[in-house]
Amino acid sequence: MIDFTKITNTSATASLSEKRQIILAAAAVVATSLGVLYLSSSKKAVDTRRGYREIPTPGSQWPVFGHLLSLGKLPGNTAAKWSKELGSIFQLKMGVQTWIMLSDPVLAQEIFMTHGIAASDRPPHTFHTYYSLGGRGVACSNADKRWKRARTAALSVLASQRVNQFTDVLLYEADTVVERLLSQSQLDGQVDPAPYLQNAAMNFILTTCFATRIDSVEDQQFKDIMSYIHAAMKMAGAEGDLGQFVPIVSAMDVLVGKKREYNDFITNVRNPLFTRLIDEATSSDKDSMVKTFLALKEEQGLDDSDILVILSDLLGGGTDTSSVSLSWMIVILSHHHDVQKKIQAELDAFIQTHGRLPTFEEREQIPYTIAVQKECLRYRSTTPFGVPHISNHDLVVRDYFFPKGTVLVSNMIGMHMNPDVYPDPETFKPERFLNNTRTMSSSANGNVNQRDLFIFGWGRRICPGIYLAEVEMFHIFVRIFANASIAPPLDGDGKEVPIDMDAALDAGLVTLPQPYQVRFIPRVDSPLK
Repeated sequence: MIDFTKITNTSATASLSEKRQIILAAAAVVATSLGVLYLSSSKKAVDTRRGYREIPTPGSQWPVFGHLLSLGKLPGNTAAKWSKELGSIFQLKMGVQTWIMLSDPVLAQEIFMTHGIAASDRPPHTFHTYYSLGGRGVACSNADKRWKRARTAALSVLASQRVNQFTDVLLYEADTVVERLLSQSQLDGQVDPAPYLQNAAMNFILTTCFATRIDSVEDQQFKDIMSYIHAAMKMAGAEGDLGQFVPIVSAMDVLVGKKREYNDFITNVRNPLFTRLIDEATSSDKDSMVKTFLALKEEQGLDDSDILVILSDLLGGGTDTSSVSLSWMIVILSHHHDVQKKIQAELDAFIQTHGRLPTFEEREQIPYTIAVQKECLRYRSTTPFGVPHISNHDLVVRDYFFPKGTVLVSNMIGMHMNPDVYPDPETFKPERFLNNTRTMSSSANGNVNQRDLFIFGWGRRICPGIYLAEVEMFHIFVRIFANASIAPPLDGDGKEVPIDMDAALDAGLVTLPQPYQVRFIPRVDSPLK
């Protein structure tokens, strides 16, 4: 029997993680009561509609829950493993939902772009409803008229011309974070770079959007905002709303107070935070994107709540994804001293010629450095699935039938490890991108067969902040290797201990490297000295 009393009494004090464990435990009991784990007799899910191609599915499912309880601690890795076994399209039974997992970028392009009107909505998700204030913003709302107005406003504010007006700000933050990584590493011998990268990424958004910044990782405001971002990212992930998959869990959600928790989080944490930031930016004499959004209110038919949600999309997405991507880059390159040397040689040659560091517009003059950045983003995907899409009516693509309500998912790790797209994908090989130094934003909007990466999404849902993220990562990356080398941490005996690249944490919408220490060693041979 399920102990509903325990669930109810726990609701007041349990963390979200603890509540999830309780719900999953209860769910497992329900599943067990309906039958033990069974093995499907076929690797194929038979579609009774004649004439349509069959879509394979993993062979083992739980009664009621399907594959929901089989995804493991890192669902993206499990999905990538199934992709190797079943091919570039397969389906999962996620309770009452059917998920189509895609690791063929050409097929994904056909679904998300050619059929974008039918495949750009979001699956139902309780947290998304509270977060978007009933359908506002660009990240979680359906692709309706309100969303189109919000996205148009976001694209105009995040256009390359507008971002370039803040170049001095971006350079200052990049210089600052590299100086702090070096000084903290020298002070303590080695350093956890995560909070410093988060602070830099946050300041990119705070300064450009809100005309403010937070100077220290010890500042309580920085800690409060990061706490909000991490909680929001976790709640926004698929596991944040198990009731969408198994309706019986919705009753348990009521018992543990999840809806009340979501409402309190948005009403008492998110909304006051962004209201204050917007008010301060509005009253400041400094330029900011808040003022641009306010100027677009009438033109785009936006209200104050629309602007609040859009800005929370930008701060959350811009801070977490950029800092996580940079953190993975550091982990990866701590294993490749030879690659670091090649980056440094290329940067040194540019500095010796021009007497300064390269700008983003001069990226084609440092092709190996750009190739390494792209290969890092491919080799360890920042997000396992992005934010899933859903079909809003029946859809047929390449003789595959996707009924209305099918969840359509970019299997990011499977896609970036697809040998038909990236030969020898398990090998870290920056040279694969040497002939593709275009910006990731232009590549994402171009021919899919020439596209470099897929982490920024697809079609109408492609990340509006892609250019800002790319410029931000470029400036930090260049400054790290112009000034330092990255080395693994040391143990108590002074021996190097390689960082485990397979150790990761599921943080909802993103996958984090396990907390780690690394050494930033100042370069004595840099031309900048």
